[in-house]
Amino acid sequence: MNRSSTIRLTLSVFGALIPTSGLLAQAATPATKEEAIVLAPFTVSVEGSNGYKVSTATTATRTNTALIDIPQTVDVITKEFWNDVGATTFDQSFRYVANTYVRNRNAGSGDGVNLRGFETNGSISVDGVRLGSNHRDLSAYERLEVVKGPPSAVQGRAGGTGLLNYILKKPELGQDGTMLKYSFSTDQYDGQSNRIEFDTNISFDHSRKFAARVAGAWQNGNDYIKFQKRKVEALSPSFKWQIGPKTELVVVTELLKLTTPNREEGHGFAVYPVKLRKLVPIFNNATDPITALNLPYDFNIIGPGGQDKSTTASGTLFFTHQFTDWLFFRQVGNLRSFTNNQFSFTGEDNTKTLVNSQYTGGINSRRGSTAQGDLIAKYHFRDIVTGTTMVGYSYDDGFSHGTNYSGLPSAPFNQLDMVAIKASGYSAAFYSGRTVPVLNRSSETTNNSYSLGKFIQQDLGLFNDRLLITGGLRSDHDVSQTSNLVNNTTAAATNTTLNSFRYGVTYKFSANLALYAVKSVQNDATRTIQRYNGLLAGDPRLTEFFTVSPLSNLKEIGIKGEAFSGRMSYALNYWEMTRQGSVVNILANGTSQGSPVTFGTQTEIQGAKSKGFEFSAYGSITNRLSLIANYTKMTTSQAFTGQQNSVGYSVAAGTTTIPIRFAPTWNGNVFMKYSFRDTKNEGFEVKAGLSAIGPFLAQITNFGLTKIPQNQKSVDLGASYRWQKYDFDLMVTNVTNAPFLVTRDQPPRTIRLSVATRF
Repeated sequence: MNRSSTIRLTLSVFGALIPTSGLLAQAATPATKEEAIVLAPFTVSVEGSNGYKVSTATTATRTNTALIDIPQTVDVITKEFWNDVGATTFDQSFRYVANTYVRNRNAGSGDGVNLRGFETNGSISVDGVRLGSNHRDLSAYERLEVVKGPPSAVQGRAGGTGLLNYILKKPELGQDGTMLKYSFSTDQYDGQSNRIEFDTNISFDHSRKFAARVAGAWQNGNDYIKFQKRKVEALSPSFKWQIGPKTELVVVTELLKLTTPNREEGHGFAVYPVKLRKLVPIFNNATDPITALNLPYDFNIIGPGGQDKSTTASGTLFFTHQFTDWLFFRQVGNLRSFTNNQFSFTGEDNTKTLVNSQYTGGINSRRGSTAQGDLIAKYHFRDIVTGTTMVGYSYDDGFSHGTNYSGLPSAPFNQLDMVAIKASGYSAAFYSGRTVPVLNRSSETTNNSYSLGKFIQQDLGLFNDRLLITGGLRSDHDVSQTSNLVNNTTAAATNTTLNSFRYGVTYKFSANLALYAVKSVQNDATRTIQRYNGLLAGDPRLTEFFTVSPLSNLKEIGIKGEAFSGRMSYALNYWEMTRQGSVVNILANGTSQGSPVTFGTQTEIQGAKSKGFEFSAYGSITNRLSLIANYTKMTTSQAFTGQQNSVGYSVAAGTTTIPIRFAPTWNGNVFMKYSFRDTKNEGFEVKAGLSAIGPFLAQITNFGLTKIPQNQKSVDLGASYRWQKYDFDLMVTNVTNAPFLVTRDQPPRTIRLSVATRF
């Protein structure tokens, strides 16, 4: 479907929704003008600092709803907290969130997040618009909302076990000001970086109708892993026009150019250094040849040459209108384009010091558009029943083109000798003269897709809103076709209609204490997946595919409340979540086209489950002490995937389930900030954080499953000082210089010094 078709579809659906307002008007009792809140259902206000507490979220309901009224877990992280911990990247954006962590710090897709034991993909949206996975810089965003459990009843297709929704920075009417910030960081292995951030808001007239905002960042430096670079050029201009008292237009753009490490080279995907090997029982012994080499934490066996260059260009329009005191409408449109150029040498064998090497990578691009509309009616009947009815639609189309290549380096670099690399002093000169004589195209595909979703959500409030009942139903029609350009065949095609739903109830004992329960189900489209990856071009196994039909089911019950005079939000819940049609990637060493390689086998897991208790608290205990704290106790299981020959994990005969990989049995986080500032808001603040995880089951290349029995922890410490318009900040992350294996891996001790000013 072309662009003109998209516009026609948007207008036709908009036209179909408008007559509905007449039906609602006949059945409803309009609110008085005094009760109307202009644009309230959609406006995400910029809340003043109250520790780390946020009162509302938009992700779980598509409207700005009080967290205590949402019958599902939603964690909200603000830019204030990002500033305190020095977060700038995707993986850092959800640090200290309960039971949430990235599995690969430099994942090329900018996704792959573990939520309650499940690794999500396709789980990223921006202001409720699903844009796909890509790298991002936090300079463009106001905050992050993390929904745990299937979100598709209102948000549309996403990673079935959760959704990360980033809220863009937008102009503020009637305000003028600029923030400018410089940061310098250095780590335990002399990886240094310089970064500049800016954020300017301008109001153009005194009538409070026009405002513009420009945020961005520039960064240049080295990653802690040897030979890896990081460069950032980010710009996010936006514009707001208050057309009338009840009509608003906002346009926000994201422009981003990044050069980053493309994976955790030398860690996790490749060869573990000694600090990580000491966490793995099968490696933590004197007879292991690689452990005996005492490889440093920044070790990178593959040397220079790995890179991931990506660009993002995205523009989103938000048009909001209030027809009457009780009827609201919002139309969102988005155009986007992403490119990614990723190539790297690899070497993955934890069994011996002579490691096979190959060169793989690809050039991928995609573009797409989205049209999304919501119509909301708010009404009440004799102060007995209040209600909100929301109907909406979304249309997405997309095109992607990907070409992957693989080849073997020239001798002797087709087999890397770790003993010789260590003897060279881990020097870049060791790899001089390395070439790839033949770089073959291993695959080339295109994908055309579009989807049309429509949904309805009904909320009712009974007994003066003491009992809240909510339900949502969504239907999505997905059409896609993947073509193999190597042999000009159709590799996969889908044409399906799927339904997802959610229903929940909240009982409010008081304005600050509520009990809730929810059931949410997401049924995703059947997908066709390539069985093997990492093989050389021409290998017949590259033509093997299989299909999966993912289905996610969440049951959750919990308590939400506020304490300390409303300064602190807290939640305690128990959940059970099942996922069918999950896919795992099992790495192994073998041969392809007669040459030794490390390749991955995609395997479907027919059933997986996680359940447990989770406690979280966000806000401030006093006006001086801010706090984020959470703790999770969890058990998991997944269908047995046939890894009987695992060296580090014994599977009993007749066993049909094993724990989910990379899902710790418990995890906890606490971050505190205490202010000594005076009445002029000048003076010191001190801050400290602790993250910890318990034992879990890992997948080790060439060894299969192994249990990591040790508890792991990471400590952050910092202090800041404000003088007049200047803020000075010192933050030391990972003070103990400890590894954190589940995240493949966290950087070593890093010192960040920044100075910021506002004018």
